[in-house]
Amino acid sequence: MSKIKKIIISVILLFSVAIASLYYYGHTHNVNFFDFKYIQSYWKNNDHNTNTNNEQNDTTKNNHDNIEKTKEPEKKGKSLEEKQAVMKADTPTMNAYGLYYDYANMTLPEVIQAYAKEYGIKNSQIAFSYKNLATGELIEMNETQPMTAGSTYKLPLNMLVVDNFEKYNLSMTKRYDITNTYYEYDGEHNTYVKVFKGAMTIPQMQYYSLVYSENTPAYALADRLGGMNEVYKMYSNYGESKAELKNFSTENKTTTNYYIQVLQHLWDNREKYKDIRTYIGESFPGDYYKRYLPNLVIEQKPGYVKEALNVDAIVYEKTPYIIALYTAGLGGASPATEEVNLVGLDQVGQISYVINEWHRVNMNP
Repeated sequence: MSKIKKIIISVILLFSVAIASLYYYGHTHNVNFFDFKYIQSYWKNNDHNTNTNNEQNDTTKNNHDNIEKTKEPEKKGKSLEEKQAVMKADTPTMNAYGLYYDYANMTLPEVIQAYAKEYGIKNSQIAFSYKNLATGELIEMNETQPMTAGSTYKLPLNMLVVDNFEKYNLSMTKRYDITNTYYEYDGEHNTYVKVFKGAMTIPQMQYYSLVYSENTPAYALADRLGGMNEVYKMYSNYGESKAELKNFSTENKTTTNYYIQVLQHLWDNREKYKDIRTYIGESFPGDYYKRYLPNLVIEQKPGYVKEALNVDAIVYEKTPYIIALYTAGLGGASPATEEVNLVGLDQVGQISYVINEWHRVNMNP
């Protein structure tokens, strides 16, 4: 047999096997491979599916690219018109207090410095840290400058007692001896010993150390934690200043950059510290941050001693904020001053109003 015949026979055999296979597959799957319309439809459908898959892949890729390119829209601040509308509404009050400044076009430090210049106060006499609790924006001036703290140490002291209640096996009902508690003023200490018959409960210590800012109940609280020397070691639990002075010094100095972190911790755990917040909400009605803001809910811990007049507060404006405001020498107060300087006290109230008005104009919705 010639080579050509062998090739022809092989091709015929292969073709026969292929036909038989198609017939068997079509019979078992109910498909007619010999119908031209079916074949045309089959290839058309498969071609469509292939194109669709390619289009889907392209669409997915494009969407992915768009997601990568899409950025979170920038937060829109208040327009100048909106700020000026607040200015217009508040102008009668500003004028009545003599505290009209261009709040809409000035930064917070600029407004404070304008007030200081008008009243002959050096910028170095005022330190503050302000934080918007809705946006987290932090604005500060002289925030790392050591300032005399006064009684502001009593707020984080009270927080430490709450935080370490179980560790030191403390009780809310037990009466703790206060007769040997360290004191600064003999008359105050003796009065507490007499009135409370030598012992106080922790809620009583908290109330009188925060609402009335008395020293004897504060030192009695410190005794529950091992004394003030131990308390100083714990103050860093609430943060550390970026200054060399990290929290409180044993000379009763601190920075607003540290204290704003104390207030942030208080705010973040406000349910845990609800009793403390109630007490500082009651403290010094009509004075310090509340002096020119009688219609606001304000939780404040003031502190004064010698040249210092300070206040730390949570202010419940439409957009709440926290503020640590420390001053030195307002109204002519000095390290030799023994009683609160009334002119300086009023100026702290005015500065508080200025800060709050700037916040109203620029930060409230």
